[in-house]
Amino acid sequence: MTVGPTELAKVVNRMYWDSDESVNRIADQLDLSKGALYAMIEPAPADGTCPDCGASLSFGNRTARDRGLAECAECAFVGEPTDQMQSAALARHAPEPAPIREPRVWSGRALAGSLVLGVVAGVLISRLLRRR
Repeated sequence: MTVGPTELAKVVNRMYWDSDESVNRIADQLDLSKGALYAMIEPAPADGTCPDCGASLSFGNRTARDRGLAECAECAFVGEPTDQMQSAALARHAPEPAPIREPRVWSGRALAGSLVLGVVAGVLISRLLRRR
């Protein structure tokens, strides 16, 4: 019995998504190269919709599924498919607040050093102006 490309793709997807078999082992069992096997794998649907564009989310591979990182094929969003996705998306797009800077307090040495440099610069400038 010959298996057509559609049936083979179904078998590949079932073996890939419904087992923990390595890709190498699945490819060997089906007499496929890893590249051919990966080309047949279809993304698995994930719960929820994209917070950016509202399209369906999916998992591109088992690692993404295991980590809970769904992706949107429409706008390239990547994130966890949860109910809090809208607030996460808003947080991602919100500008970062400016850091709060402490007022600079001059120490006595820094203030004295600045004063001395100012006096020296003034003396040098006045000498240059007198020569002309």
